[in-house]
Amino acid sequence: MTVTLSHKIELKANNKFKTYCRKAFGVSRFTWNWALERVNDKRERKEKIDVLELKKEFNHIKRRQYPFVMEVTKYASQQPFIFLKRALSQFFDDLKSDKSSSKRKGFPVFKKKRYSSGSFYIGGDLAVVKKGSEIKDKRFEASDDKTYLYIPKFGWVMLREEIRFPGKINSVTISQDGDKFFASFSIETSEIVYEGTHKENAQEALCGCDWGVKDLLTLSNGIKIKGSKHLKRRQRQLARQQKTLAKKQHPRTKGDKTPTSKNYIKQSRKVGKLYRRIKAQRLDENEKLSTVLVRHFRVICLETLNAKGMMSNHRLAKAVADNSPYALKEMIKRKSSLRERTVVEADQFYASSKTCRRCGEVNKDLKLSDRIFVCPKCGFTEDRDVQAAKNLTEVYINRVGLASPELLKLKPVDLTALLDDLAINGLATSRVEAGI
Repeated sequence: MTVTLSHKIELKANNKFKTYCRKAFGVSRFTWNWALERVNDKRERKEKIDVLELKKEFNHIKRRQYPFVMEVTKYASQQPFIFLKRALSQFFDDLKSDKSSSKRKGFPVFKKKRYSSGSFYIGGDLAVVKKGSEIKDKRFEASDDKTYLYIPKFGWVMLREEIRFPGKINSVTISQDGDKFFASFSIETSEIVYEGTHKENAQEALCGCDWGVKDLLTLSNGIKIKGSKHLKRRQRQLARQQKTLAKKQHPRTKGDKTPTSKNYIKQSRKVGKLYRRIKAQRLDENEKLSTVLVRHFRVICLETLNAKGMMSNHRLAKAVADNSPYALKEMIKRKSSLRERTVVEADQFYASSKTCRRCGEVNKDLKLSDRIFVCPKCGFTEDRDVQAAKNLTEVYINRVGLASPELLKLKPVDLTALLDDLAINGLATSRVEAGI
């Protein structure tokens, strides 16, 4: 059995490579917009849309009408057609399905030129990774043990680190984030390699997870996982730097002809760097948390949040963005499929926080500010988030009829192992509040 893994590595980019990347970004963007414009024309005339036919048409005229596309890898002008076909298929499939409008993928839109972001695709047949000592070029020494990636129609670019696992490279995506450039590898490897690079499953238990605003996550065993203190510190830094940026000389309205000062450009780079650090910290936190959960629990029960609706609430938007529940949920689902774990999602309208775990009564008067649940019928009292997490486990038990005894066991040694794993990964927990 084969497993497909991804690995994102920073590239050591010089000015020549940056220029090449911006050309490739431009070609990829131009091709997408060219194809989408013709799709829109056919859609207005109610003609059949065949993206592959458009690809053949573009290949026929590109050398004569658009010679600049030949200056970069062929994939920069070919892959956008494949991506557009997938996007259109997803759009029409969603229209036919019974999904709500909030969950449907929208119709593809045109791409704008951006100076600090972009991407292009390289197929696995052209992606080559070698050590400097293996490259037959006099520019590389025989003792060079650094790793390089070959970019078609450019040459070799150094990787900041080695690829962590061997296997066949399916594709590489070159992307820009601010002033940094990255190569995202999609690698097909064996299950043996995957097991050797990832820790084995720790226990076979059942867990409910309640997304929080104050706390990142509340588990059904009483553990509350806090958000990163470092992230909050970075956000305070970002607020200060943004205030400084606003004071620098720059155009403040659309028609303003005030020239942008060098200090504004310098300060905007500082702000961009902080944005990247915050983004990286959020990603790192979610990656670590999802890995720990999937290792320690065989069945993970999650609630389905209306993230779009929550983001429209200005009081909750900041907390929801910081915790990024949707991204964390997708990570848990992806890693669970690799580790043969089960993810159960409750219905979006299931009132896990308001439903009494003892008698089933729904407390409709419970407010978001009420952190303790009190049942109006039987008087049962419990922490609101802990009860919600425990109610989510009942969703799985009700679906399967009867859960196995192994899933329902909560051994002190397993709880200690979970807490240790969270601590090792720098994830703060409320042991005191949970009474553990």
